Amino acid sequence: MVSVWRGRSRLPGSLTLWYKVNMAMQAAVKSAIPVHVAVIMDGNRRWARSRGLPAAEGYRRGVGALRAAVRAALAAGVRMLTVYGFSTENWARDPSEVLALMQLCTIFARTELAALRRQGVAVEIVGDIREFPRPARAALARLVRATAHNRRLTLNLALNYSGRAEIIRAVRSIAHDIESGSLRARDVDESTLRRRFYAPHQPDPDLLIRTGGDFRVSNFLLFQLAYTELLTLPCMWPDFSEDDFARALIQYGERCRRFGS
Repeated sequence: MVSVWRGRSRLPGSLTLWYKVNMAMQAAVKSAIPVHVAVIMDGNRRWARSRGLPAAEGYRRGVGALRAAVRAALAAGVRMLTVYGFSTENWARDPSEVLALMQLCTIFARTELAALRRQGVAVEIVGDIREFPRPARAALARLVRATAHNRRLTLNLALNYSGRAEIIRAVRSIAHDIESGSLRARDVDESTLRRRFYAPHQPDPDLLIRTGGDFRVSNFLLFQLAYTELLTLPCMWPDFSEDDFARALIQYGERCRRFGS
């Protein structure tokens, strides 16, 4: 039997991925394949530094890892994939690095459009990209429009996103409605808050994968992660592969989710 745990198999690429995903499905005896997987794509800069490369090269190579995650999610039947692309805190990084990230957003939106349409992937933006440069905003808006009809997988790009800012934004909206008289304080509940989030109708993540070996959520989906299964991987994001995604699904399937009960 070909192992999904050790190195690379000798099966052709597509067959290898099919085999590994099927192994993940068979191993998921206590839980189904997750509907929604979230990913903190950490380790791009460390990957670049360890090779004597500029940080921008780490981010560029990370796009290949994102392609791999999308392919693996599609093969497994995951319905939603949310990736942390740019946080509000990232603006504090070196200006040249921020510029490289903005340019990469533009390039990604333009070059990946055809493949994502062909794969049946719908792209949505989670966050406030009004501060992004005009070319990036335009390219991302076109990507969202061009893939809106797709149904196989929803790919959420969390850009200029902050979990705290999202909650504050929702609270301010509720406070405004209470002040205006269109909402009573006693009617405020969890659904009232959710309706004011960036993606109000999307389910909470079942699984969060963080690469890079750190154990923190970094201000990502703070409200939505309440009962999400967390998995930290030692590999840096540019090295993330279909194998890693399949192994994450296997570990998820072996867990028993109790939701506090």
